[in-house]
Amino acid sequence: MRHSPIFIRLYAGFAVVILFSILIVGLMVQRQIEQASLRDISNNLSSQAFILQQSFPNIGGQTQTQIQQTVEQIGRRVDTRITLLTKEGIVIADSEFTPEQMDNHRYRPEIIQANKSTIGQSQRYSRTLQKTMLYVAVPATASNSDLGYIRTALSTERIDKEINYLRRVIVIAASLTGLIALFIGYWLAMSFARPLRQMTLIANNYAHGRYQLRIPSHRRDEIGDLARSLNQMADISAQRFDIIKTERDQLSTILKSMNEGVITVTSEGLITHVNAAACRMLRTSSERCLGQSLKDIDRSNNLDQAFMQCHQQQSSVEQTIQLDGYTFARHYRLHVTLLKQSHQAGAILVLQDITDVQRIDKMRADFVANASHELKTPITAIRGFAETLIESETIDATIRQRFMRKIHGQSIRLSDLVSDLLALSRLESNDKAFNTQVDLTQVIQRVCANLQAVAQSHKVVLELEIEGGQMTLLGDDNALGQMATNLIDNAIKYTAEMGTVTVQIKAQSGLAVLTVKDNGLGIDEADQERIFERFYRVNKARSQSLGGTGLGLAIVKHIVQNHRGNLHLKSKLNHGSTFTVEIPLSDQK
Repeated sequence: MRHSPIFIRLYAGFAVVILFSILIVGLMVQRQIEQASLRDISNNLSSQAFILQQSFPNIGGQTQTQIQQTVEQIGRRVDTRITLLTKEGIVIADSEFTPEQMDNHRYRPEIIQANKSTIGQSQRYSRTLQKTMLYVAVPATASNSDLGYIRTALSTERIDKEINYLRRVIVIAASLTGLIALFIGYWLAMSFARPLRQMTLIANNYAHGRYQLRIPSHRRDEIGDLARSLNQMADISAQRFDIIKTERDQLSTILKSMNEGVITVTSEGLITHVNAAACRMLRTSSERCLGQSLKDIDRSNNLDQAFMQCHQQQSSVEQTIQLDGYTFARHYRLHVTLLKQSHQAGAILVLQDITDVQRIDKMRADFVANASHELKTPITAIRGFAETLIESETIDATIRQRFMRKIHGQSIRLSDLVSDLLALSRLESNDKAFNTQVDLTQVIQRVCANLQAVAQSHKVVLELEIEGGQMTLLGDDNALGQMATNLIDNAIKYTAEMGTVTVQIKAQSGLAVLTVKDNGLGIDEADQERIFERFYRVNKARSQSLGGTGLGLAIVKHIVQNHRGNLHLKSKLNHGSTFTVEIPLSDQK
């Protein structure tokens, strides 16, 4: 089983404290017992010495042998070594050794101490008996006797044996107590370490977003309070994480779906976020942008200059810029705002592509100018001819008739122009779905039949090719007729004499495909992108001489779009043009 560091520290600390405490107590008990034993022996020897002091008041009437025998007999009975010494320290008798073989004891510590006071005591090693002895000496009571000192002694080996026995008992008791304490300490340490380790594992799961785990909180102590607090923190964190995740997903979805480019930067100008629209505008990827500076992703340096201006002024900056890397110039509205009003704050940059807006504004301005010009021309002509007729009463009848025909022609032109403008306006505002079934084949056949006379007047061959039978689609019969008329009429007008205009209609992949092909003047590639704009003419002089309003192809484009179709142009200058219209058949909608 693998234990945590806190468990090891708790357990080791508890074990060291217990063992150290038991050791100190054992040593103190041993010391107290040893001192008590020595004190008892010392008191016993002192008592024996004082008793012997009264038993040997005078030994002058006894022989050396009698004294030795008496001492030996008393020593055996009291189990104590007894030694009688003269005042000069000469051994008179000894219960365990022959006096003649013993040294002078005058300078023994206990004798010196007894000479100074009533009793002397010493514990030392006896060279005579070759063991440690405890000596007690008292002076003799008779001053006229040869007996100077009475000494009692007892070996401390018995004490050492008792101490050793006691030490063994203490060691065994300490070991048993230590084992019991270690088991108790292990249980206590585990009771703390196990829930803490479990809390650590679950807290690591919380750090990785796994808030569904819970810590058992049945305990009623501080650890239980901590577990309940962690569980409550997990609940709150899970709720907040869900809220943050939802808001983040919503923000991410909003940023991804925005047509505006959004870039966030730090106070140092390093990019922290960029959405897909901004990547498209800058022609890069988010991986290449993140962590880079604005200078690295914009060679024109417009973004960095606007950010620096915003940072220095501490206010929002809005300006129109152009970005490098495009074949045709594209214009953007840049808005820079500080994320926080402080000198250390980052900023958010919003890019809005206004190229189409400017193009539409230009087209609108051109349309107003062109419409004014187109309307002004016939009105001016009509006014001029009318004023001439009014002011000149004697004008020749032939000239008058010619002026009247001019006025009539210009009025027709003015009527056609107004009609086309109204038709174009109606088509642009009409986005409702069609529910009328129209046979496109019949429409094309009718238009071609009507324009045969026009083709013949221009000495142009008009051919119709039909592949397949009926082609039914949902649409407006009149609008489709106008679409075909405009395409075929334009082809006839811009085809030289003896030229050919081929009209083909067929069904292909669920689409009705109308193709109008001529071998006339053709359209330059530079003009093909604008050919469907209002009032745009490739050859203005020829268009006006042919009576065109400049709105025919614009009307065709809107009719095709209203029928959810596609319009394609393929042309080469002086090699003719081919207009292709693709409209879904009714069974494909």
